[in-house]
Amino acid sequence: MSRHEEATLTNQRILIVDDTKAIHEDFKKVLSSASNNNSELDDMEASLFGDAPDEEDSGMRQDATLTKANFELDSAFQGQEALEKVQQAMNDGRPYAMVFMDMRMPPGWDGVETLLRIWEVDPNLQAVICTAYSDYSWDEMTAKLGNPDRLLILKKPFENIEVLQAANALVSKWNWRARANLKMDELEQLVKERTDKVIEQKDMLQKQLEELKQTRLQLVQSEKLASIGQLAAGVAHEINNPVGFISSNLNTLRDYVADIKKVVDSYKTLIEQCATSEASLQQQAKTINQVEEEVGLDFVMEDVDTLLSDAIEGTQRVKKIVGDLSEFSHVNSPDIVEENLNELLEKTVSVAWNELKYKAEVVREFGDIPAISCYGGKLAQVFLNLLINAAHAIEDRGTITIRTNIRGERILVEIEDTGCGIEEENLAKIFDPFFTTKDVGKGTGLGLHVVQSVIENHRGEIRVESELGKGTCFFIELPIINSIQESAGEGDLSMAVGR
Repeated sequence: MSRHEEATLTNQRILIVDDTKAIHEDFKKVLSSASNNNSELDDMEASLFGDAPDEEDSGMRQDATLTKANFELDSAFQGQEALEKVQQAMNDGRPYAMVFMDMRMPPGWDGVETLLRIWEVDPNLQAVICTAYSDYSWDEMTAKLGNPDRLLILKKPFENIEVLQAANALVSKWNWRARANLKMDELEQLVKERTDKVIEQKDMLQKQLEELKQTRLQLVQSEKLASIGQLAAGVAHEINNPVGFISSNLNTLRDYVADIKKVVDSYKTLIEQCATSEASLQQQAKTINQVEEEVGLDFVMEDVDTLLSDAIEGTQRVKKIVGDLSEFSHVNSPDIVEENLNELLEKTVSVAWNELKYKAEVVREFGDIPAISCYGGKLAQVFLNLLINAAHAIEDRGTITIRTNIRGERILVEIEDTGCGIEEENLAKIFDPFFTTKDVGKGTGLGLHVVQSVIENHRGEIRVESELGKGTCFFIELPIINSIQESAGEGDLSMAVGR
């Protein structure tokens, strides 16, 4: 607050309340002559503040001197009149700083009653009660008025210096309190503004957080769709292989059947001729033998069995692939199922086979493990993610080993590859959302984060060990009993590939 702003807050208004007009004149003479009594007041202030004040004290003394020379006096002769003046002053926004109040003012209210009513209107008014009688003891007076820090008592007769001292001290006190209140209001306003700003920033951050959540869900969905497309392409390729040789075998079988029909037609002709003549039987037999040799009947009959066996096997493979794929079409199912992880891993390998067969030999080291209650589709996607990551980590040709066994009351699943490995400084970050070591556009880094979430929602643990240039192994531990939390299911599991 500047000195100019402090000056505009200076209040030097004093109300004198006494039923004797001469007393008002005496107060006015004492207070209005303050500027002519600086020497006496300086001596009094020296005794109060010391002989060698510092700059701050000097400023206080200078302000006090200015205050003494500029009192604005007003008068009231009865308590009711004093109350009206105080009310009017408050309405005008020009309150009094202090009041000199006579104790006895017949026939109206006495000083205590008047102060009680005035303080209801202006609780900040400083007061001096002037009395020559013991109408009230100090305890009785404070019991009625309370808050003695704004009340002084002057016993009549009193010295002029006492009046000046009381006026200067209480007016200064009112002004310092007003400035302190203004400063407090400014601080409260500043706190409110900053609080509003913090709330606004909090709301903005909350909004940004919601937007990030939505973006994350979109990224997960986007990667899921991309992965489903990749998976579908692989499954289509896997289905095309058995369908291709089924189609080829059936075409060959059709040609074989046409050849067999020729032989059968020749047999029919022979039978017809045998019924009418025996002369041509020998010639007809030669003809049939020629047809058998041309079509290779013995080979055809033998190969038909092989083709049919291959076709049956192909249809069984198609049926298995479609069945395994169906397991993944229920990834959002809320149903908890009893699942044997060996069988689930086998199904996952079948679905991912198109990604795996060109990069690695898959070695299965399955132990004898019990079934557990779980969200099978979500765990299947966890295994699929890790298997595809393992395949991508292998540059040319390598090995992916899948192990299962029991460790205490938990099932341990290990998926190990002989790929490029993970740098040591990245091991602590691979489960962080959006962290990826893959090139831009080849992964958002959500896959392993969601994998970790699914495992943790099953009350399990996942950890990784890796050596650069030698390979990586993921360890998953799942409890055999009570393996699912109520919050299981982080939403759609991204099948993102990329560590």
